[in-house]
Amino acid sequence: MSAPSLEQQPVTTGGDVVATLARVHALLDTLPTQAYADLAGREQRDAAGSLARLKARATAHELAAVAAVEASGAARRQGASSTGSLLAGDFGGDRRGSDAVVRESKRVQTIPQTHEAMAEGRLSARQGKSIGRALGQLPTTITATQREACETQLVQDAPTMDVRRFERHADRIVGGFLTETDDDTALDAAENDLVEQRERRAWAAADFWIGPAVDGLVKGGFTIPEAQAAQLRVAMDALCAPQVEITSPTTLSRRTGDVLLDERPSYRRRQGWAFTYLCELLPTQKLPETNRLGPILTINLDHETLLDRLKVATLSTGERLSAAQARRMACEHRLLPAVLGGESLPLDLGRDRRLFTLHQRRAIEVRDKGCVFPGCDRAPGWTVIHHARRRWADGGTTDLNDGVMLCPHHHRILHSDGWDITFTPRGHAALVPPPSIDRERRPRLHDRFHDTT
Repeated sequence: MSAPSLEQQPVTTGGDVVATLARVHALLDTLPTQAYADLAGREQRDAAGSLARLKARATAHELAAVAAVEASGAARRQGASSTGSLLAGDFGGDRRGSDAVVRESKRVQTIPQTHEAMAEGRLSARQGKSIGRALGQLPTTITATQREACETQLVQDAPTMDVRRFERHADRIVGGFLTETDDDTALDAAENDLVEQRERRAWAAADFWIGPAVDGLVKGGFTIPEAQAAQLRVAMDALCAPQVEITSPTTLSRRTGDVLLDERPSYRRRQGWAFTYLCELLPTQKLPETNRLGPILTINLDHETLLDRLKVATLSTGERLSAAQARRMACEHRLLPAVLGGESLPLDLGRDRRLFTLHQRRAIEVRDKGCVFPGCDRAPGWTVIHHARRRWADGGTTDLNDGVMLCPHHHRILHSDGWDITFTPRGHAALVPPPSIDRERRPRLHDRFHDTT
C-alpha cells in the first residue's frame, strides 16, 4: 500500500486546509507504531528527532488554529462558555488543558518570528516559550524595531544550545538590548537585574498544598523558586545517593556493597523515602514561634503506652500513630511527649497571673487540639487562650480548666455575638449559641471531641 502524497503547494482555501490535514492523518494511518522497533539504531534516533520536529510544527499550527477560533467568536455563537470549553468538547475533554492552549495561542501572536520558526520545525515548543519569556522582560518603552531585532537574535541562537544554556544566554541578549551597549560591566548589571526580577516573580508565585490523610498517606504539591528547589534537590540527592540505603524511617545507613532486596525500589520510591526522612530532619528550633508556641508537635500517649507499647498515640494535630513510632519520634526528634497519667507540672495559677504560661498552653493544646469552635480547623499555633468560665476582669482565674483555645475570628464572635461556653464531664468546651441562633441554646461540641465524650 503506497502512502498518499502531499503536493508542495501552498494551501489557501478552507477546503484545502481541511483536505490537507486529512491527508496528514491518512499518512500517519499508514505508519504503525510498531515499525520503529524494526529500525536500526541510527534510524530510530533519526525517526525520534523527526517526530520531535513534527510535534513542534503541529503545535505551531494548533496554536494558529486556536487563535483563529478565539478571534472568530465561534464559542459565543455556539453557546460555549469559552473557546477552551468548545475545543475540549471537540477532542480530549480537558477543559483546563484547552484553556492553557488558548492562552498560549494569544502569547505566540506577540512573537511572530518564533511562531514561524516553530511552524518550520526549527524550534521546539520549549524553546519558543523560552524566547517568549525572554522578550517579556523587555520594557514597553523599547521600539518595535529593537524588539524585532532582539527576537531575530534569539531565534537564531536557540537551536545552537540546550535549553538551560540558552535561557542564561537569553538574559545576556536581553540585557544588551536594555543597556544598548557591549560593555561587560553594564551587561553584568543588566543581567543581574533581570535575575532579581525573576526571583521576585517566583517568590510571589510560590504555592504549596497538602491534602488530608487517606489510609495513612498524605498527598501534596508545591511550586517554589528555583534556588530553593535546588537546595531541596541537593538534600534529596544526598539521601538517594547510591552509597546510602533507606529502607524504613528507622534505617539510614551507608552501603558497603550491593544490597539484595526482594524487589529493588524505583527511583521515585527512593525519593519518597528520602523526602519522608527529610521531614523528620527539619531544624524546628530555628523556625518562628506563633502565640508563644514553637513549631513542636506534642505526642499524647498514656503512661501504659510507655511501658507496653500496645496503645496508639495521638499527635497534637490529631493524627494517630503507633506506640513504637511515637516513642521513636519523641526520642529522636523535637517532639514533646505529653504523658497522660504521669507526673504533672504546676499548671493552676489562680489570680496570680492574668496570661496563661507556656506550660499551660501546652497542656491546653493536648486537650483542645486547636480552636474549639464547632467546625473550625485552626491549629493550636493560630489560637489565643480564652478565659472561658469567667472573664479575668470579672474575677476569673488563670487555671488550666478555665482556658480554651479560640482562633482570633471566633474569639471576636464569642465576645460580640453572645456565645457562651460550658464544659463536658471530660473537660471539653461546648459552645452555647445565642437565642437568635437557637432558642433552646443547646450546647455544640466540636467534632474532634465526639469520640471522647
